[in-house]
Amino acid sequence: MAIPGEKAIQMVRSAHTQAAQLDIAVTAVVVDQSGRMIALGRMDKARPITVEIALNKAYTAASFQQPTKELAGVAAQTWFQSLVVSSNGRIMPGGGAVPIVEGGNVVGAVAVAGGTDDQDQKCAEVALASYS
Repeated sequence: MAIPGEKAIQMVRSAHTQAAQLDIAVTAVVVDQSGRMIALGRMDKARPITVEIALNKAYTAASFQQPTKELAGVAAQTWFQSLVVSSNGRIMPGGGAVPIVEGGNVVGAVAVAGGTDDQDQKCAEVALASYS
């Protein structure tokens, strides 16, 4: 099932609203199950690098079908580092991205970059909660 563009844009807006409440500037992105971008929004004061970071976090959550924060514990392991290298650095553990699940299937992911891992995670979770 595809994520409608309108819903993806709403998720980005929800992440931005949460970020503003946390007094941070972020980039939020929604991708499909293959990690391809559906919607992306960068807040005015968010650093340019946050675009690539958010895209990579979202790609990771969609690919592994789990929140990126759950990968932090394996990030230093050799097998995981091999995946990071073989993906040209696109695989990114740490907080800030969660999969979007419909009917038991991962249909995409939402990710946020620009704050701390915990702040990014909170924004991503709020964005996910707005998906209905």
